[in-house]
Amino acid sequence: MANLYVQVGIDAPLFNLFDYHWNEESLGAPPKIGTLVKLEFGKKLTTGIVLRVSKTLSYTERAGKKSNVKDVLGLAPIARVDPGIMRLGNFAAKYYLRPIGEILLSTIPNEWKKPQLWEKLTKQIEKQQLKLAGKKNSEVSGQNYELNQEQQQVLNTLLDYSEKKAYKTALLRGVTGSGKTAVYLNWLQDITKGGDAQALILVPEINLTPQLEKTLKKYFLEKDLITLHSNLTPLERNFAWWRLQSGHGKIILGTRLSVLAPIPKLRAIVIDEEHDQSYKQQEGLRYSARDLAIWRAADLKIPILLSSATPSCETWLKVMEHKIPLLKLSHRAKKGATTPKLELIDLKNAKINKQLDKNGLTIQIKQAIEKTWQSGKQSLVFVNRRGYAPVLSCIHCSWKSECKKCSAWMVVHKKSAKQEDRILQCHHCGLVNWLPKICPDCGNQDLQMLGMGTQKIEDVLEELFPKMSLLRVDSDTSKNKGQAETLFAKIHSGQAQLIVGTQMLTKGHDFEQVEIVVVLDADKSLYSHDFRAIEKMFSQLVQVAGRGGRGGGSEQAKIYIQTQFPEHPLFWAIATDRHEEFLTSLVNERKQSKLPPYSYQAMIIAESRSFEKNVEVLQQIKKEVMSCHNQFAQVLFYDAVPRGIQKLAGQERAQMLLESADRQALQIALEHCLGVIEKVKKKSRAIKIIIDRDPIQF
Repeated sequence: MANLYVQVGIDAPLFNLFDYHWNEESLGAPPKIGTLVKLEFGKKLTTGIVLRVSKTLSYTERAGKKSNVKDVLGLAPIARVDPGIMRLGNFAAKYYLRPIGEILLSTIPNEWKKPQLWEKLTKQIEKQQLKLAGKKNSEVSGQNYELNQEQQQVLNTLLDYSEKKAYKTALLRGVTGSGKTAVYLNWLQDITKGGDAQALILVPEINLTPQLEKTLKKYFLEKDLITLHSNLTPLERNFAWWRLQSGHGKIILGTRLSVLAPIPKLRAIVIDEEHDQSYKQQEGLRYSARDLAIWRAADLKIPILLSSATPSCETWLKVMEHKIPLLKLSHRAKKGATTPKLELIDLKNAKINKQLDKNGLTIQIKQAIEKTWQSGKQSLVFVNRRGYAPVLSCIHCSWKSECKKCSAWMVVHKKSAKQEDRILQCHHCGLVNWLPKICPDCGNQDLQMLGMGTQKIEDVLEELFPKMSLLRVDSDTSKNKGQAETLFAKIHSGQAQLIVGTQMLTKGHDFEQVEIVVVLDADKSLYSHDFRAIEKMFSQLVQVAGRGGRGGGSEQAKIYIQTQFPEHPLFWAIATDRHEEFLTSLVNERKQSKLPPYSYQAMIIAESRSFEKNVEVLQQIKKEVMSCHNQFAQVLFYDAVPRGIQKLAGQERAQMLLESADRQALQIALEHCLGVIEKVKKKSRAIKIIIDRDPIQF
């Protein structure tokens, strides 16, 4: 029998493929691309994926040298990766300039990457299968929301798209509470009825999955629903992934990781809250789940629906250029539900008129909360900063609580909700210190807490409204599994009359009893250097405003925003419901300044112990690429500069921005940069270099 060799990719930042000998007799099967195999890599057992098959080695052996090619040791007891995922992985590898093996194996649960656990995992799966088979569904499937005329028109259009069985991207823009979810669930129900068709729903954050999961169980049998996100237990994740790999499940609900999940019979994709920046992975494999989902839909020739009340500028430009159709829901779906009226509170006037207290709350806000409580409704107070105070400062020498490991301030936190002890915590590296009683520099005892976070607002409101049941919702109160779901359940049940929280409250939640929304410290984004800050702030304010007045039966729904700039166009757009006009103006501003989506960007980031070394390496990459190739006239190479947070967890960071109006030209330039980067890495392992395509953090 002729020798057969396979080139295998592994889950590591290595661009090389590795040769292994395939013994068909001992393995019991011929080699096929996409097969997961057991390998010995170095001195460890690991899982690899077969990417090429050949009768010869990928390199030429030296004469007289004994071959050291190892054998493939076994096959994974699961189906091979389907061709659609292989194509998606190849595209992602090329576009984001990452090894193909790393991408394809990144979605596999860690336990499946350990061949020594395969037998154990198989037994666990068999037990879970029996449990699922014997489980009775608590809900009756096949329910439908009663759609209004506007919703039905949108649904009919979507049904027309799916009947054509071709690629189609559409934007569903509806006001908050207009029933976008009901529309696309009815659409997916039609697609998946009968047969074995599957559909994927992507959500930006884990805390959005419980509520949507409950809704989905009313439409689909529990056995037909698979949820996939990083908060699952290893057993839950392993079983979910195995079911996907085996072609089970009609509806797959997941966060950004799910875009690379094996769904062999995928027929439609929905991206909920498509504007959300959480779809962009910020660490490790830096990909955009939204962009990959669109590519996957185009590759499979299936429809994809982008859903949002506040579409991204990238998506809105495509609407303006008539590249994708706009489907609109202009009214709230629930009978009696009202759109909250915006009331701007000018902080400058409030201060002059002595209507602003020492904690930054106006008399008007206090009165509105009291009135809402008396009417039996809920009030939601939004401040997008967790902790007690953003910074601790000495008023004598201007010392501030700077993190020793990061270029950032340490935030004052209450040790617990029932204790007065406070600590300093860095939100970037996690460093924790006790709160000093005197200034470390001058010994002054008069230390001042500047700004306010959710914990401080919680204390202030508890003092002002002692009879109200208050609930704080942020990442500190929802660290453990199930905590977020418990908090949201309390809001839905009406147990909390006053809710304080961060952006966790702004998206996707249907709080029927919330009547007023209060936004504090809204102006900070107006000072940001990030060109996306206004777009993000607009989305955030519209989304949080949309939590109010959803239940019906009230004409008092309002959003109060405290600001020093009530004349800003952003507030005008929200107050007059000119959302589309404002989005168009944002896109036009980007056009004038030649910023995305009118240009394409990439960031090369260098991290090491020496900032000077980082800058030197980045400038070297720029020099070598530009000197060797003259075809990069369309690509602008900026000089190396510090990152927004220059020092993070003890590592100095620098960045170099590449920008071009031509996506292909930028891609070619980055590929040449990658070649230089690989040379640099071989010379020095002390420096880490990252390529970030389409960056959203600077």
